[in-house]
Amino acid sequence: MYRVLVVDDEMIIADGLFEVLQTIPQLELDVYKAYSGMEAVRQFDRTRFDIVLTDIRMPGLDGLQLLEKIRERWPQCRVIFLTGYNEFSYIYSAIQYEKVSYLLKTEGYEKVIQMVEHAVAEIETELRAQSLLKIAQEQLDNMRGMLQNEYVKRILNEQLDVKEIHQEQFDELAIPLQADRPILIMLGRINSLSNRTTYSEKSRQLYRIKLIAEQYLSSHVSFIDVVNEHMDLIWLIQPLGDNLDKEGWERTLTFVKGNLELVQAACRESVGELLSFVLDDSTVSWADAAERFATLTMLMNYRIGQGCGMLLLDKQMVEQELQQSDGSHREKSQIRQAKLEQLADQLEHGQRVEFSKTLLACADSLKEIDSMHDVPAQELYYSIGLVFLSYMNRWNLVETVATQIGLHKLMQPGEHESWKVAFDYLARVEDILFNLQNQEEERRANAIISLIQKHIKDNLHNPDEVSLVKLAELVYFNPSYLSRLFKQVTGSNLSDYISSTRMTRAKSLLENPNIKIQEVAEQVGYGTATNFTRYFRKITHMTPLEYRTSIFNK
Repeated sequence: MYRVLVVDDEMIIADGLFEVLQTIPQLELDVYKAYSGMEAVRQFDRTRFDIVLTDIRMPGLDGLQLLEKIRERWPQCRVIFLTGYNEFSYIYSAIQYEKVSYLLKTEGYEKVIQMVEHAVAEIETELRAQSLLKIAQEQLDNMRGMLQNEYVKRILNEQLDVKEIHQEQFDELAIPLQADRPILIMLGRINSLSNRTTYSEKSRQLYRIKLIAEQYLSSHVSFIDVVNEHMDLIWLIQPLGDNLDKEGWERTLTFVKGNLELVQAACRESVGELLSFVLDDSTVSWADAAERFATLTMLMNYRIGQGCGMLLLDKQMVEQELQQSDGSHREKSQIRQAKLEQLADQLEHGQRVEFSKTLLACADSLKEIDSMHDVPAQELYYSIGLVFLSYMNRWNLVETVATQIGLHKLMQPGEHESWKVAFDYLARVEDILFNLQNQEEERRANAIISLIQKHIKDNLHNPDEVSLVKLAELVYFNPSYLSRLFKQVTGSNLSDYISSTRMTRAKSLLENPNIKIQEVAEQVGYGTATNFTRYFRKITHMTPLEYRTSIFNK
């Protein structure tokens, strides 16, 4: 839908063009009108317009001055000047601008329609133009660092399917690694970062450290470095070139180990920060990177002494101690946390298919466990139950859900005879919550559309009150979104609904012989009997008077 504004200080011209443009069958236009340049400026401050038809000579703010205002606010807007035979010299300076054309007032409505159609075609062509694609590509290049960071974090948090980890994606994001080869993972932490007072100061320190590490590592290894949500630094590393045999990996590991102390020293001296590092001592596939990263995070959190300036290069000793403390369970718990965060996010955003897949993956992890007293399995069940319970509390759904399923089992895994039965129960809770989501979305949409329809019926006499911009402001929506939502819920365009409602009201009023046709025109928002008659005849193929006569001759 394209938004059009008609500006003319002669009301009969503005009203006529307004009515004509509203009824172009091949275009869905949202049309507005203004009777002065200043009134038009107020409209520009309120919303964007795609096309403006304006008289060039108007008192107060004339067409050329209005053009300057349009260019300041909405530079992509097309402007069509309405001019007389004796105004060519006056309009010459205006048509030097891009996206500006002119039309003789004597050329009639058909020519106006052609000009508007041409303007719409230009807009649509520009939207598809290569220049926009080029701009988008430039913006993508500027965002690539952020996209790289997000993509790698999702790999390490087990939020990407293995099928999404491939070379084509690496190349698109300019990740200088090979997707079919293993990697080394290194984790770094600034021990004193919490002493920094502002986020920007912390970010500057992280950036300086990344540059220092690049200076020492880039000559012999390929890598990508990212920062996670805890402001830990993470490096994924491969040898340069094709040196990916066993000997190449050993040289790479030796090189990185040998330079980490130098990186620590340089950061201490030039940045004033003390760093701890945990470097994996064996390669890992991309598919298993999340699990290995969880292990490294635990090793960093495990700490030795105070952990300050720790440089852990051989994890065997610590892994043995973690194993004695049931480290394998802790590792699984950390990986599982990513799944739980996924579940909470997917439930909140109504991603039903994705939620089902994640829940099924959690259930599969327990399929080999027979005992309902298994502590890790109970932890997982409680955690998922808490995701559900938190969501229900937030949206006040506890009582509603309780009427459909026994909620006492939600935090009582012992109420189920097996883990399969337990997860079947969680899947039923999932269905109930997503069904309630859909019902609530539908209820809200219907309530909004009912409000819009009532406002239209109550304000047919005032065109400003039934404009798309005004209706969108009424429900705090973007005009385009409201237009799409109305079509989705009712099956008809908003403009068609307004026209239909006006016509129904007009016919009802015409059945009362005591109401003059001018009064009917005003009550349904057409302003003048001339405009009303033109539109009424177009719809019914008879004038309002002929319609009234036909009613009383029955």
